[in-house]
Order: sequence, then structure tokens, then C-alpha cells
Amino acid sequence: MFLLLLLLPLSILAKELTLCYKAYYTFFPVAQTCITYKLQGDDLVVSSYAKTINVGGFVKRVYNYGYAVISAKNLMPKEFFYHQEEGEFKRRQHYLFKNSKIYVKEIHYVELTDKVERKEERVYSFDGYPDPYTASLVLYKNSIQNGQGVIKMFYDDKKYHIPYKVVGEERVKVPAGNYYAKVVDVSPNVETKGLLRPKGRWKLWIEKDNLFPVRMQLFFVLGSVRAILEEVKGDRELLRKVLLEKG
Repeated sequence: MFLLLLLLPLSILAKELTLCYKAYYTFFPVAQTCITYKLQGDDLVVSSYAKTINVGGFVKRVYNYGYAVISAKNLMPKEFFYHQEEGEFKRRQHYLFKNSKIYVKEIHYVELTDKVERKEERVYSFDGYPDPYTASLVLYKNSIQNGQGVIKMFYDDKKYHIPYKVVGEERVKVPAGNYYAKVVDVSPNVETKGLLRPKGRWKLWIEKDNLFPVRMQLFFVLGSVRAILEEVKGDRELLRKVLLEKG
């Protein structure tokens, strides 16, 4: 029994992966984000948060968090939630993918207070355009298998076609370790609300064996940052198992 108690946390951890990044503007750390992947039965639950730190918080405060529930078998979305606080902008979104429909609920707040400014509910037909969390996983999978292509995504009432292209392979040294990665150019250009609107061409270094980014060069309307993988906790092979063996 004592041995089982010791092994229980390890068995739980084996179905979970957390990746933590720090974002830099030139040499200054301005933000941090962590993404957790949990395999729960037939579902992959993805959750994340991102917040500004140090000088980044003085320029524009950002605190976002969210989650998605995704079928591990076919990478089809089931649920998506996202909370945004960017500058004086605050809202929450919830998508439910059910019966070939996307049921969207959105709440806007008065600046950063809890006072509701307005609530909106909309319904869309679902025709294969997933939420941003699921689209990211499809990108990781496809970029390893194909040299270039287009990723579908649904966000903020719009369907997007996001082109990507593998432009090389590099050995990358980051605080979380040394990795061999595929270098992928991505052009998001997503017309979303808030301060963190993507702009231009992004560059991702995606670890070749286990399919998670180890470095990113990201461009927004506010400027560009480079994100570096700082810490890896849990099962490093989890995404490869889900994306290449299950998916």
C-alpha cells in the first residue's frame, strides 16, 4: 500500500505536461506564460495563463487565462473558454462545440471591474474550424509531418486560414535544456479584440520528437517579443503520444 501511495503521483504526472515560458523585449523579461496539457480519459484538456511582469506590467498590464477540452482521438474541439484583461479591456468567451454547432457566449465588462457592460450569445455552424488551442496542436502536428500547409481556426466570430512553412532545423539551447527543433514560419494575422493582436510573420522552434515549442519570435501590434522555454514538468512525450500515436 505504501508503495502504491508513492507511485500514485507519478502515474498522475505521467498523463500531464506543463511548459512554462518567459517572454523578453530586447533583454528585458516582460511576460510569463504556462501551458498545461492533461490527458483525462478520451480528452486532452489544455489550460494556460499569460501575464505581464516587471517593466511589461508598467507599459500595458495583461492577464489572460483559459482552457479547452479536445478529443484526443481526432483533435476535434469540445469546449473553449478564455478570459482577457488587457489594458482597460476585459471580457470572457465560452464556446461549446456540440451537434455540428458552435454555441458562443461572450461577456464584456466595464473596464477592469466586475460590472457587466453587455452579454452576447451566438450560434454558428461547425465545419471543421477549431478554437485557438486546438488549432495550435494541429499546427504542431502538421508542421512535423508536412513542410507547409494551412491551419484552420475559428475565433472572434471569424474563420481563419493560417499558413505555415517549415524553413529549417536547428539545435536550440534554452534554460529548459537542449533541443533539436524544426523552424516554422507562421502568418497568423488574426483580427481579434484586445491589445495582443497578432501581426506579421511569427517564427516557432518546435521540438522535433515531442512536438512542443522551445522558442518563439512573436509579433503584435504593441511590438515583438521572444519567448523562451524555461521549465518542463511532467511527461515530455505527452504531445507526441496524443498527436502522433492517438491522433
